[in-house]
Amino acid sequence: MKFRNFVVLLLCIWSFSAIAQQKIIDRSNNVWLTNINRYELTDNWFLSSELHVRRTDGLEHWQQFLFRPAINYKIGDAIELSAGYTYIKSYPYGKQPLALVTPENNLWQQVLVKQTINKWNLSHRYRLEERFAGKTVFVNNEPTIDGTNYLQRFRYRLTIERNLGEQWFISLFDEVWVNLENNFMPEGLNQNWIYGGFGYKLNTKSNIQLGYMQQLIKKGDGVHFESNPTLQATYIYNFGN
Repeated sequence: MKFRNFVVLLLCIWSFSAIAQQKIIDRSNNVWLTNINRYELTDNWFLSSELHVRRTDGLEHWQQFLFRPAINYKIGDAIELSAGYTYIKSYPYGKQPLALVTPENNLWQQVLVKQTINKWNLSHRYRLEERFAGKTVFVNNEPTIDGTNYLQRFRYRLTIERNLGEQWFISLFDEVWVNLENNFMPEGLNQNWIYGGFGYKLNTKSNIQLGYMQQLIKKGDGVHFESNPTLQATYIYNFGN
């Protein structure tokens, strides 16, 4: 085979491979409603809970429902240690839907580190998750949940906030989600969230926040992705002790 023909053959193989690996990116317009509560027990210990209602196609269809309680311990003003549980119900939606409604139970451990740079308040959140996700199997070509898959995931979120007067503040964050192998070694990107929004302090114990987030999801085949514009509304309340 002449060298020129060999190069042409390689280019053809590369072109077909590139086409086969072309990313398929779809989008869904999401609206997420969140309630976060904090229950002070002592100067160091507190409980927390989160309730997430996530809808897609505006508010027309379900995307996810989450409930997340936790116990937390403060080390001074800069560090919080947490351990918690999350119940998740994920629904079929969009152009890359799940086969059916899928439950997940996960346990997680977290370290939150706070710092202040000039007038900016920063927090670094490191979370490790042990996930028990419903396993989808097909019986007579019909999907059903039979048992669970054990998965591990690591999440890092950098949040930046700054007060805009006494009541208003701005909030920005970026969160990277990384799938882990069962020996806690990194396996690949799972999601990335980028958020920007404004908050309003109702009083010393509560605030509301409204913002926009771009949610990037990488599916397990490495070819299908979601890039979802998401409107977020959050209400946070601290019950004190």
